Amino acid sequence: MAVIGAGNVGCALAAHLTLRGIDVRLCNRSGTRLAEIRNAGGITITGAVDGIASISSLTTDVAEAVRDADVVAVTVPTPALPHYAGSLAETTTDEQLIWLDPGHSGGALYLGTEIRRRGGRPLVCQLSTASHGSRMAGPATVGVFALTAGSLAAFPSGDVDECHSRVDALLPGQFSKANSVLELDLQNVNAVMHPAQMVCNASWIEASRGDFFVYREGSGPGTARIIQAVDAERIALATVLGVPTLSLVDALASAGYTSAEAARSRSVHTALQAGEPISRVKAPPSLDHRYLHEDVGWGLVQWINLARLANVPTPTMQALTTLAGVLNRVNYYAEGLTLERMGMADITGKDVVAYAHDGPP
Repeated sequence: MAVIGAGNVGCALAAHLTLRGIDVRLCNRSGTRLAEIRNAGGITITGAVDGIASISSLTTDVAEAVRDADVVAVTVPTPALPHYAGSLAETTTDEQLIWLDPGHSGGALYLGTEIRRRGGRPLVCQLSTASHGSRMAGPATVGVFALTAGSLAAFPSGDVDECHSRVDALLPGQFSKANSVLELDLQNVNAVMHPAQMVCNASWIEASRGDFFVYREGSGPGTARIIQAVDAERIALATVLGVPTLSLVDALASAGYTSAEAARSRSVHTALQAGEPISRVKAPPSLDHRYLHEDVGWGLVQWINLARLANVPTPTMQALTTLAGVLNRVNYYAEGLTLERMGMADITGKDVVAYAHDGPP
């Protein structure tokens, strides 16, 4: 088993699987985190999983990590996938499973398309949300506040049974099956919440270096209304494409991140204020963070591009994308998940769902 990325999810996954008796090779682009783990004698995991996991192999070499691994879990933020696409294409075989944990938005579409362009035919799947709701509490310590009951989809969709079987052997009973990766991409709750939370709290983030609780204190009534508007645009896109989806409040309740009573209010503000498992999550320490680079560049930008194909208006998504670009001096429309990167540059709106289901011809 290989785990690519030693961030929040990668460390949580690697530690959890190791404690379950699975041999794990953990790979990270930078050796600094790996050295810290090595010096600490392993990863200390607390919360929903508890123990000290001595990882069998720590390496910066992707080829070393993935060699003979049945499953290769990729836990890096989606914008980092272009860095790994070439090495994964060169070092993995068509028999290995590339499991994007979580892979939203567009991770499987991008990576599956990119590896096929290089001559491979990979087995690729992604989750609707990260397997472990987690935060690093120290250089070699990760706190897990939830084992997320998410969904898994494959690209192309016909591979879902094989993908689910392999992942279920690692984390039994945690994930259901989804019809297509597009269904999961359109259920990316991070892209619904984080852009508004970051843009609306930009000065507070800069002044305090994120020293506030982003889901509770950073999601007041006004910010929550913006989040709700993004959610309405997302649901409208899913409806036109005929892709099943849940509202944000229902998705939060389903994942255990808010109460059923709060979800029944239909209010994003109420649901976030009642979200006990996420109530102590701090805001990012700066605007140079995946909450913008990933959730705008590879979240909102994907939806905006799909919405243009489907003739669905997305004014709130576009406003947030523009403001996020100004804040970080990044052209997210150009650097994010374009139709070209998804392999959809030449298709029409009516072919979006078929492409996501069947893969490239």
